[in-house]
Amino acid sequence: MEKDTSSDGWMDLPPEVLELIFQRLSLMDNLMNCRATCCSWRKAADSIFSSQLPLMLSLSPSEFQSSWVKPDDTTCLGSLSAPWSKDDSTVLTETWPQVIRPDITRVYSMQGWLMFNIFHYVSDKDQIFSELSFFNPFSRARFKLPKLFLFSGSPRCHQVRFAFNSAPPGSEEFLVVLLGKFCYQEREESIVKVEQIKQRLAFIKFKQGSWIESIETTEFFYDIAVHDDNKLYALSIKHRTSVVFVFTLGDNHSDDHVVERLFMLNTIRGISSRDTIFWSKKGGETYHLGDLSFKPDHQLAMDTSTGELLLVIHYLSASSSCSCYRSVRTEEFRVFKLDRSILRWCEVFDIGDRFLFWDYTRVSLVSATALRLSHHKFKGGNCIFFCHANTKMNPNIKEGPLNFPEHDIGVFFLADRTISHFPINSSLPFSFENIWFSPAP
Repeated sequence: MEKDTSSDGWMDLPPEVLELIFQRLSLMDNLMNCRATCCSWRKAADSIFSSQLPLMLSLSPSEFQSSWVKPDDTTCLGSLSAPWSKDDSTVLTETWPQVIRPDITRVYSMQGWLMFNIFHYVSDKDQIFSELSFFNPFSRARFKLPKLFLFSGSPRCHQVRFAFNSAPPGSEEFLVVLLGKFCYQEREESIVKVEQIKQRLAFIKFKQGSWIESIETTEFFYDIAVHDDNKLYALSIKHRTSVVFVFTLGDNHSDDHVVERLFMLNTIRGISSRDTIFWSKKGGETYHLGDLSFKPDHQLAMDTSTGELLLVIHYLSASSSCSCYRSVRTEEFRVFKLDRSILRWCEVFDIGDRFLFWDYTRVSLVSATALRLSHHKFKGGNCIFFCHANTKMNPNIKEGPLNFPEHDIGVFFLADRTISHFPINSSLPFSFENIWFSPAP
């Protein structure tokens, strides 16, 4: 009896064939949306690794120049894996569309997509532009946003943070916000002055197709978050006060974006406008770099179901130290929500049947029902998954190879405030950075 194949899905065609079909039919929106009918990352991941979601992305730049690292350790630019798997955890290893260098390029993940922030230098104009390239590693779909002018000349250092709304990447309602800080110094010195710092806050709505750079402020923001009602939240910290700026993101350069400022006393352990890194100027004047830099241990997240703004703080163990690279050993997390009625950060001990996924690029909130996790302890939610790559120079060794301590990867349970570090599989690739490959909702 001949097998009936009428029910076989045409979406099982190879991604390259699907891409040609979509291009011919001019249905690029469907191609770019990872939840459309092309092979979604969830379908591909389920067929390869059905019980170990979410996945972690390990970045191993091939252009890292160091005699301490063997060439074999830098042959793959990135790999997706489940680090707590007892078996070979690697799902996908490949060279990404653009060369990833940790000093100039940042990688982000949202809803099954990877975003590469690529800097372009235009020599005749002496200008630097940022180009955001989006790539779905399973469907092979990709798209780019228009280039954004960042700065002229050659700043001594620069930092960039991003925030996204919950719309699917590539859809008309998709929104990206960029926050950049740039330090200009006339001569090389270790002193950073406030007047040498410039800040740029820009956003782009996919349906408008162009960047809007109308938010300029002398305030120094430490993190940003976006709500689907076109509200942008920016956190600033001054002495004993934390300030949340609320912007309404309009469609025109002339729109008045600032709508309110929320002032709160700092009653949270570890939230401060200063950290332990500083430089002293001759004559006794001191500038604290922590006053001017982003704080990766303090991150904002939006609860899109309630519209509440969350502040997630990561605390390190006392054994963690700071040298060439920070050695990360997670001690605990604390989660706070902004209570606008009393203007206070209120601690949260239960986030319901949801997970927080934390890395140093961003923190995201995901429903437990959207994931399939094999361990029964994770199925109820109310916990925080974290992943960090430790690549610091051992301060006790003046010369010699880099010291690569254990990866700081595990889960923190909010209910009883316990922590469990995952036993790392030996097949986990060498990495300079670990981030969560967040799923599509």
